[in-house]
Amino acid sequence: MNNRQRGNAFQDWVMKWFLDNYPGCSVHNQKTVSTMCKVVDKKTGEVKDIWISKRQDILGCIDLIVIIPKRKPLFIQATLDSSVTKRLQELQEVPWPLEFVNVHLWQKRGDGTISIKKFTGDSLVDYGKVIRRKFFREEGPKENPDG
Repeated sequence: MNNRQRGNAFQDWVMKWFLDNYPGCSVHNQKTVSTMCKVVDKKTGEVKDIWISKRQDILGCIDLIVIIPKRKPLFIQATLDSSVTKRLQELQEVPWPLEFVNVHLWQKRGDGTISIKKFTGDSLVDYGKVIRRKFFREEGPKENPDG
């Protein structure tokens, strides 16, 4: 399984997690797609198939949108990458109306734990984690991960 396939599988997992834990919610899962093209090898003249990736993120950074009745819409960037610096920069490029929406980064760790960080406008702060499909709040009173 390549990185794109693993990333898409993780997005599917996040979507299923919300659908299982919030009956009645709606989730839009925007996946990366690719198109096969035929090219001629310059050295051999042989026609080959290559895959061209098309980045399909919403607003250049969002993979999923979760709508739970009577709550703020939740925009999620799902990543398998251990570094969040690039992800933070991508989120900072969007003028988020944070009084009306929540923006999270869901990061799958090597041990299978899902780290959830909340975007504040200038930084990502630890918000919670999912271990064995159960949500745990990092600090303060326990809230749902859509907050």
